[in-house]
Amino acid sequence: MTAELLADVALSANAVFTYRVPPSLRPLLRVGHLVWAPLRQRHVQGVVLDLYAWGGSPHDPAVALSPPALRADPADWFDPQTPTLRDVIDIADPDIALTPAQIRLAHWIADYYRVSLYEALTLMTPPGIAREAETTWRATVEGHSVNPGALPPGERDVLYLLRRSGEMTERELRKRLRGSDAELQAIYTALRERGLIARGATLARARARPRTERLVRLALPPDEAHTALEGLARAPRQRDLLAYLIDHPDPIPVPDLLTAANADSGTLRALERRGLIDIIARDVWRDPLALLDVPPDTPPTLSLAQQKAWDAIAGALDWCTNATEDRAAPAQTHFLLHGVTGSGKTELYLRAIARALRLGRQALVLTPEIALTTQMVRRFAARFPGQLAVLHSELSIGERYDQWRRLRRGDAGIAIGSRSAVFAPLPNLGLIIVDEEHEPSYKHDAAPRYHARDVAQRLATITGSVLILGSATPSVESYAAARAGHLRLLELPERITTATGPDGLPHIRTLPLPHVTVVDMRRELAENNRSIFSRALQAALAETLKRGDQAILFLNRRGSASFFLCRDCGHAMTCPSCSSPLTLHQEAGDGQAASSGGMLICHTCNHRELPPALCPHCWSARIKSFGVGTQRVVDEITTLFPRTRTLRWDRDSVTRKGDHDRLLDRFLRHEADVLVGTQMIAKGLDLPMVRMVGVVAADTGLYLPDFRAGERAFQLLTQVAGRAGRREAGAHVIIQTYAPEHYAIRAAQEHDYHAFYEQEIAFRRQTGYPPFARLVRFVYGAGSDARARRAAEALANDIRSLAVRHLADDWSLVGPAPAFFRVQRNRYRWHLILRALDPTPLIQALRIPPGWIVDIDPVHVL
Repeated sequence: MTAELLADVALSANAVFTYRVPPSLRPLLRVGHLVWAPLRQRHVQGVVLDLYAWGGSPHDPAVALSPPALRADPADWFDPQTPTLRDVIDIADPDIALTPAQIRLAHWIADYYRVSLYEALTLMTPPGIAREAETTWRATVEGHSVNPGALPPGERDVLYLLRRSGEMTERELRKRLRGSDAELQAIYTALRERGLIARGATLARARARPRTERLVRLALPPDEAHTALEGLARAPRQRDLLAYLIDHPDPIPVPDLLTAANADSGTLRALERRGLIDIIARDVWRDPLALLDVPPDTPPTLSLAQQKAWDAIAGALDWCTNATEDRAAPAQTHFLLHGVTGSGKTELYLRAIARALRLGRQALVLTPEIALTTQMVRRFAARFPGQLAVLHSELSIGERYDQWRRLRRGDAGIAIGSRSAVFAPLPNLGLIIVDEEHEPSYKHDAAPRYHARDVAQRLATITGSVLILGSATPSVESYAAARAGHLRLLELPERITTATGPDGLPHIRTLPLPHVTVVDMRRELAENNRSIFSRALQAALAETLKRGDQAILFLNRRGSASFFLCRDCGHAMTCPSCSSPLTLHQEAGDGQAASSGGMLICHTCNHRELPPALCPHCWSARIKSFGVGTQRVVDEITTLFPRTRTLRWDRDSVTRKGDHDRLLDRFLRHEADVLVGTQMIAKGLDLPMVRMVGVVAADTGLYLPDFRAGERAFQLLTQVAGRAGRREAGAHVIIQTYAPEHYAIRAAQEHDYHAFYEQEIAFRRQTGYPPFARLVRFVYGAGSDARARRAAEALANDIRSLAVRHLADDWSLVGPAPAFFRVQRNRYRWHLILRALDPTPLIQALRIPPGWIVDIDPVHVL
């Protein structure tokens, strides 16, 4: 008796089933492959989790000792005609096979973030490969012989089309026929019952496919090809083309050959029919870095602090490479690199990658924003030409597909990208770098709601890789973990720059951090300054422009203003579908022409309306914009400094692919004097000519009902201040605020992370927030406020009853209560927050009704 090869497959139906591997697929199928499998009457995609033998001789060492993994109703995957397992149908894409580390990581994500295993696995696959089985219809023999004129008009049209065009999908039929989906389905049913048409199925075409090009080469040795020329005397075009190929024996792309030899495709086909040439296909990589031109980079000398940190990192890389698979890397190989802005963290990243590559390992680099990815890619490409693969959402589906395959094959040694790059298929991973690890943009805001930093830490443990979390303003949780010994803390306390020495080599020198002036805007108002710019900011900006340097003005607010408010009754214009205030934009965008008064836009659902002339609540004419946005700042600069060239960088100005690159290039080429922007410009950009930074309104978000509000304010202020003076001393930062006494602003003024951390950790300890507990946020939305409240109260009661059995005494439940943004897209939102040292036992025992959003370790609680 021959042993059967069985496969455990995680299906898109959110279950794991066992299938038999047919003999034709046994030599090809591997763990991690994306496959097609039958499920009842459908064909669905799945990922192979395991392969093992079953049956056969009991003495056969290949026979599994455990039975197949029966996971659900056997009718789902057993052949109904026989008592045997159903077969895997086919491999969906031979190039798509997840690594063992990816499969282990998917199991962890599914368990930790409470999602299905297939949802977690799909994070690991490139976009555009999912294919759905589409229903098709064709005319039967009876359908071809019947007289269509005897049928009702709708049935006649469908049958006539199928007789003329053959088998067609329902989507193709819908394009050619009139009527709703329900009406067409009724027609298909009627024709089928009469036996005139039959149903079938086909697979939709995958959006991501390899790109190929056709090449031409000689099919004969050169001496035989010369002989063949004599037989082409009456075909001069064929003779000339063959002569050209004899002189150029390497395979040539078809378009290049036709142009160079002044030939046409008919001549090419004639030579192919004669057997004189071969036309072959070759994969072509879609490379997003093909046009990137960067000069080579020479590593500079390290500072003393850098050298100390590098010695620790290099030792960890060597240790992990030499460690055996059954020895997990200790916590001493996971680092928190805390370095002030401009302290040389990136140089340590580059050296760590170089060492990992020399040791035969691959490296993964995460950045929080696409804008940061671009600048970092340039620097990495200068040090490692031809070894980078880029992964982020601005790439086309084809580009991401090709980058994925390059990494999986091992053709690229470095993967660099934003949040989702943590799922890159790196079969020999040895180093993971998470730059700006504190950034909330590493948190995915849709299911699965993973945090890329936490996923990277788990991946480092699974693969035995060195992990480097880098930041000038580490998250409180990461710094607390380092203080507790769970991460190894490396400090870079000085800002440095590189200069060419007398020997012509790059050397380092120390730079002071920029001087920070905090301006109390209450005093400016008292002294009758009604401008959004304080006098200190105006003077600093004027001096910077006079010197020919560049400046950054930072404001965490898009548009022209934050509210449209009635001065008489206090009514604020809000979105009719959301509880969010409408923001005034002077440019309508999306091809819509705005009125002279601009457009009110909801940043949640994109609702748009014209600003009212009268208050809709009290009919007062004193309804106007209130607050400051990026467009308002640009207008103020134009008024004060008419000749100043200004660029605006926020989510309204970077709507197309490549906008980040174009804006950054323009500013680096000094095509603008002032850059006005939101959080995008506060995240790790290296702008050499910026000597002055102005924070127009430091209080934005400072008093939001979120326990991380102070931490985010400090991080933003410190990071944006760090954009100034990265090449020369004498840089200046102006912070405008109505709360100069707040500890986050005082710490940012002194560039003192440790002072901020001590006050913040004391607050977290007193209130029991992370890192002293973990949070789970539950959010429910409904069409009515009463329904949402009832659902929230019911879940809260379930949690309280389960907590007694599954949690220790150190837990609490905050809420239920309306969310801060109570209405979004006409849905009333209520939420509750579970706080516990380890909420996992309760979450696993809790039956969560449909419609709930469960956010494990949320980064905000609004």
